[in-house]
Amino acid sequence: MSNSQYDYIIVGGGSAGCVLANRLSADENTSVLLLEAGRSHKHPLIAIPLGYGVTVYSPQFSYQFRSKPDATTHNRTHALPRGRALGGSSSINGMIYIRGQQEDYDLWAQQGATGWDWESVAPYFRNSVDQARGSNKWHATGGPLRVEDSRNHYSICEQLIETGENIGFPRNVDFNSASQEGIGYYQSTMKSGLRWSAANAYIDPVRHRPNLTIKTSVNVSRIAFDGNRAIGVATGKGEFTARKEILLASGAYASPQLLQISGIGPAKVLNNVGIDPVQVNESVGQNLQDHAGPPMAWRMQSEGDSVNKNLTPLGLIGSALRYALTRRGVLAMPAAAVGLFVRSRNDKSRPNLQFHCLPVSGADSDDASEQQVDPFPGFTMMPYLMHPESRGSVEAVSTDINEQPEITTNYFENQNDLEAVVSGMRIAQQLADTRPFSDHVVERIRPLPDCTSDNDLADYARVHAHTGYHPVGTCRMGSDEGAVVDPNCRVRGVNGLRVIDASVMPSLTSGNTHAPVVMVAEKVADGMLNK
Repeated sequence: MSNSQYDYIIVGGGSAGCVLANRLSADENTSVLLLEAGRSHKHPLIAIPLGYGVTVYSPQFSYQFRSKPDATTHNRTHALPRGRALGGSSSINGMIYIRGQQEDYDLWAQQGATGWDWESVAPYFRNSVDQARGSNKWHATGGPLRVEDSRNHYSICEQLIETGENIGFPRNVDFNSASQEGIGYYQSTMKSGLRWSAANAYIDPVRHRPNLTIKTSVNVSRIAFDGNRAIGVATGKGEFTARKEILLASGAYASPQLLQISGIGPAKVLNNVGIDPVQVNESVGQNLQDHAGPPMAWRMQSEGDSVNKNLTPLGLIGSALRYALTRRGVLAMPAAAVGLFVRSRNDKSRPNLQFHCLPVSGADSDDASEQQVDPFPGFTMMPYLMHPESRGSVEAVSTDINEQPEITTNYFENQNDLEAVVSGMRIAQQLADTRPFSDHVVERIRPLPDCTSDNDLADYARVHAHTGYHPVGTCRMGSDEGAVVDPNCRVRGVNGLRVIDASVMPSLTSGNTHAPVVMVAEKVADGMLNK
């Protein structure tokens, strides 16, 4: 290895990597190298919130992972984009800030991730944010991650919330407080109408620290070992050694792939790609979980019920001018305005469905060139299951990190998952059929009105469901020998190597995963600094 030595090498500049770089370099006696394969986050399409409509499916800004044909969704291959820039997926995501339910973390602890119960993780959630509403039991001010209410107010969204209340769903003014259940407005990671990614929050304020080195456009091809100790990384731009530890933070697809091509993984995978084992672990790349659901849409009565007109080529001119002057309007819109957390059945102990609702509609496609808004007012609701029982996997197919791994999604492998999504579709239709929201509805357009039976709705879900962009679990944390990492996120069977990202989550959290990933990195970094 070369003389490019650092105490810590962080592989991946996404949400977790940015947190780790900030916290570990706070010790001026510790040298930290952050390696990100993507670009800088300084780009207008990243900064403008609605830019995610372009960046998510652009190879310039995101890795275009695809699943293998999924038998549970009519053999469709699913687009599975992940961020390719400082900030990782927090630079291309929908910016919804959701911590999940307290039960999520108590379940982690029950599954063997000791020390990750709600009481233990809650301080890291609270102290990581700068809450625009002010400080209280659940939120702090002055933290790195800015969390704000929407700068846009649409009367049709208020009508939807009133409709939910009429059905019996409680109005929830803060999904990140004592209870997640109910209907209300989402908060998002924005600051004054601009995206506030993990790079904005954690890297920009400290990037000039002399003990922090940040390198973009550097792709790590393997982890180097001396016996069973990780000692460095090989890249296309040289090799770097770590005096203390290598911290892998590349996400639920890339982290298990890099472990596998470095010799840590299932025996069959290592044999298939011709890698001499450093540590055989059959769990690496297994336990993949993701949120998935089908977008549903309705044609609305008037232009005031939708922002479709503002997203036409002509409308975007006015929208861009308004945004430039006020930082408001559709260009400042997150992926959803209204959220609903509800139970698919009355016998469920807690909400297991999440809805993303927004006053826009259009053809649903993972091909950006085919994504066009409808030429009439429309409204979209997307229900998805938060706690899927189905599991997928990630397996390397060669020693080349640039060759995509084989990703198996298996979205509806478990029939219970599909039944819950169908229940969510019926709840969405109930909202559309109930006043005052129903007063604004012309007809359902996705699926068509003749799609009525459970079988019809299930088939629609199989044909149209897509990722919720929340993959986790492929480097499962636990106390058993089958876990990939221990509760301190250290890779089992080797020394000097940790995985710290969404892949270590034993099970999916209830909602969007950016906030939980930030929490995980905050907690692990704190443990490393105060060991």
